Amino acid sequence: MTLFSFIFAMLLEQFRPVRDDSRLAKSIERLFLKMEQATNSGEISSARMSWFAVVVGGTLLTWLVVALLTEVNVFLGFLANVGVLYLCIGFRHFSNRFTDIQLALANNDLDSARLALRKWLEHSGGDVMTRLAAESGDASAICREAIRLALVGAQRHVFGVIFWFVILPGPAGAVLYRLSAEARRVWADARDPSIATSSGAARQSPFGDFAVRAFAWVDWFPSRVTAIVFAIVGNFEDAILMWRFKSGFAPHKNDTERVILSAGAGAMGVRLSVPEAPSVSIRFDEPSETEALGGPWPSLYQDMPELREANEAALRSAVGLVWRALILWVALVLLVSIGHWLGWLA
Repeated sequence: MTLFSFIFAMLLEQFRPVRDDSRLAKSIERLFLKMEQATNSGEISSARMSWFAVVVGGTLLTWLVVALLTEVNVFLGFLANVGVLYLCIGFRHFSNRFTDIQLALANNDLDSARLALRKWLEHSGGDVMTRLAAESGDASAICREAIRLALVGAQRHVFGVIFWFVILPGPAGAVLYRLSAEARRVWADARDPSIATSSGAARQSPFGDFAVRAFAWVDWFPSRVTAIVFAIVGNFEDAILMWRFKSGFAPHKNDTERVILSAGAGAMGVRLSVPEAPSVSIRFDEPSETEALGGPWPSLYQDMPELREANEAALRSAVGLVWRALILWVALVLLVSIGHWLGWLA
């Protein structure tokens, strides 16, 4: 049922995508905001309680409803699986915005490209680099940040959802991942001063801190699976080198995002704005750990691939990378489903 539910949900999402400003999305956002207003005591314990109430509570409720429907009728259970997964997967959430930027740059319309990037930034995570590109960036900066948002969007709306959909029974895993990502977006990303609008942003509360930390837990393993997938479908050696190099940086709230972007940059051979500047935590002339094991060996920095600046060709490369990664994810779901079928027959 897992494979067919996934295929039907993806097809349905392609023909009738769920908008990120739909009634359901707005209702979930209001729920998170109301929970914060009702329980915010300024302590991390209130944030933890609210997060578990909404995210874990919603996950358990979804599992219970789908399990009851499956018990009543297998076909009803299948429809419930497809319906919930359809609401969680949002491939078109970022692909449409990415296409708008592609078309604007193809027409040499920088103003429209910047406007499209600003609108995208309102619904997605980003930082000061993304905001600067949206305000006054040139074509290369816009391409770079569009690729960055596309790779992160693919993880948060597709790949991470698929991972947890396979791991947990029924569509409960998909709900767990999407709710945790939405908690981070509402409580933390929307209030990040680095991407705040001119109207200002409230100081991040313990809710934002806990939402970021909780999503890092939920996305830790899926992000690394996605990085490996990017390496397999792209330039494997460069992706692994970039991932290894960036993992030496100081801890950052966007560690999982950094894993995805560094692997994606190496897989495509394109320079992306990965969170945390190298000068913060690593010296380029430092010997690598292999030198301490009997070198001399070249330092890791000397082996780094030469990445090209982002351009319109890089946008097409990003599209190809995401689609190849999706095909590989489908193959992985197929293998898991075959394993379940063989176990059931045995």
